[in-house]
Amino acid sequence: LSQCSTRRNSIVMSLNEDDRKTVVKLQMNKARLFLEQADQMCKQQYWDIASNRYYYACFHAIQALFIQNGISCHTHDGLITLFGLHFVKTGKVESNLGAFLSRIEQLRKKGDYNCLFSVSKDEILSMVNPAKELIQKVEDLLNE
Repeated sequence: LSQCSTRRNSIVMSLNEDDRKTVVKLQMNKARLFLEQADQMCKQQYWDIASNRYYYACFHAIQALFIQNGISCHTHDGLITLFGLHFVKTGKVESNLGAFLSRIEQLRKKGDYNCLFSVSKDEILSMVNPAKELIQKVEDLLNE
């Protein structure tokens, strides 16, 4: 993530409770939108784009969870690490969903940046249900 997002995270963490709730809601709205976009990309068989949208749907959901819980991160690796530390290792989220997050982020990187690699239909189709399960789990945690 860029310096702008580092600055943004500092600002978000200093919000009052009402504003924090608003930002959490906005993050979840974006997560749901990206999930819909990912499903559309699958229907059109754009597997690389689908991997990007499924990852970012999860990314925005986890950002909402972090914001609600006062956790700040500045990189994708940091997001994965802190998600594991605060939610998987504590038993709030199943370990398979933590492993899934790492896999979808790697798949997204390959699809976005590696001109020698294309995400396959089978790879993406194996990610659809875990992505939806992770986002639902985040929604459940946000509503506790």
